Amino acid sequence: MVFIVIEGIDGSGKTTQVKALCRGLEGLGYKVTNEKEPTEGVIGRFIRQALQDKVKIDLISLQLLFVADRNEHIKAIHREISNGIVISDRYYYSTIAYGEALGVKRDYLETLNSIFPKPDKTFVLEIEPSEAFKRIDNGRSEKEIFERLETLEKIKRSYDKFKGDEIERINGDKDAEIVTAELLEKTLRLLKDKNIMPV
Repeated sequence: MVFIVIEGIDGSGKTTQVKALCRGLEGLGYKVTNEKEPTEGVIGRFIRQALQDKVKIDLISLQLLFVADRNEHIKAIHREISNGIVISDRYYYSTIAYGEALGVKRDYLETLNSIFPKPDKTFVLEIEPSEAFKRIDNGRSEKEIFERLETLEKIKRSYDKFKGDEIERINGDKDAEIVTAELLEKTLRLLKDKNIMPV
């Protein structure tokens, strides 16, 4: 029925907000499925090892793995969308933004991901890379390969290039509760426009 994505650089609060938005919608009676990328499938688990620097892999190979994982993921998304609302923590925007930040050509990444359907809405959580890095530094004992300040700055610039009717930017620097309330309000407006009611 509806496919919503929440995007942003590491430390922007995506995962927290996806869970909070799902809870808020479920509390109002909507059927919601929480998805994420990389997935928990075989390819997704291997990607997580690469992100944690436990296995070494070429940058283009890594992006191809993200696409392969997404190809499997989209099958599950299609099944769930037929039954309700799907909210995903990351989608192809991440592959494009992070891949470009590490030196892969953006047009190549866009072509790779052009086979996947656009979400009905993509919320990009906007946050200063320095604040995101501070959150990561305070909250995690081990960092992933992208979680360096200079890399986050490049990723942020790549996210800034995304345009489209489905994209809406949200100030992620605000208190988490305020961000959640804004996301819920905007999502309910989208559902109303599509005449989607609670179960």
